[in-house]
Amino acid sequence: MQDSVILVTTAVEPGERSEKRSISDLYGAALQRVGLLPMLYAGGDPQALVQHCDGLVLAGGGDIEPALYGQPHLSHHLSIHPVRDAEEFALLRAFCAAGKPVLGICRGLQVINVFLGGTLQQDITGHDGIPHSVTSVAGTQTACLTGGFFKANSYHHQAVAQLGHDLRASAFAGDGTIEALEHQSLPVLGVQWHPERMIPGLCADTPADHSALFTYFIQRNTKT
Repeated sequence: MQDSVILVTTAVEPGERSEKRSISDLYGAALQRVGLLPMLYAGGDPQALVQHCDGLVLAGGGDIEPALYGQPHLSHHLSIHPVRDAEEFALLRAFCAAGKPVLGICRGLQVINVFLGGTLQQDITGHDGIPHSVTSVAGTQTACLTGGFFKANSYHHQAVAQLGHDLRASAFAGDGTIEALEHQSLPVLGVQWHPERMIPGLCADTPADHSALFTYFIQRNTKT
C-alpha cells in the first residue's frame, strides 16, 4: 500500500491572472503519515484519473449550490462554488462506478449526501468553531476507525437533513446532528469533522487521534 495514490479535491479561487487551486497541507501530511501518496486535483478527466488513483478524498471547503438538492437559497451565509460542485460530483460518480474508496471530510460529507439525493440544513447554530462530543454507532466502519465516543472539532454551519439513497448515519452529535455517514454497499464514508486536524504531532484541535480514519483506504484494499 505504500505507493497507493489518493486524489484530494481542491478549492477553486480567483487569482490575479487566472483561477488558482488551494488546499490545507494537513490533508497531504495526514495521508503520508499512514503510507499513502496524496495527489492534488487540478482538473482533468475523472475517468482517466480514476484509473491512476486508488481512492478519493473530498476535502472541506465552502457550501453546495442549494438547487442541487432542490432548495432555494435560504441562508445569507452561503459560500457557493459551482465549478467545484460540478467537479466533485463528476469525480464521485467515477470513483463510485469503479468501486474505489471515497472519504468525504466536512463539505465532502455533504457532497456525498447531496450527490446521492439527500438534502442539507442550510444554516445551523452551535457547530461552527465549537468542539463537541460525538457518538458513533456501534458496528459501523466509523466506530471501528474512531471509537465509540470522542470530542470532535467543528467547522461547519450546515448539516445533513434527509439522508441520500443507500446511506446510513454512523455518528451523531449530542443535539442529533448527523456527524458521519456510510454507504450501505459502496466503500464511501463521510465525516462532518476534520480528522486531519485531530492528529497528535501534526495538528490537535481535540485530544482524539483520528489518523486511523485515513487508513480507511488501506482497509478497503484499494491497491489492485
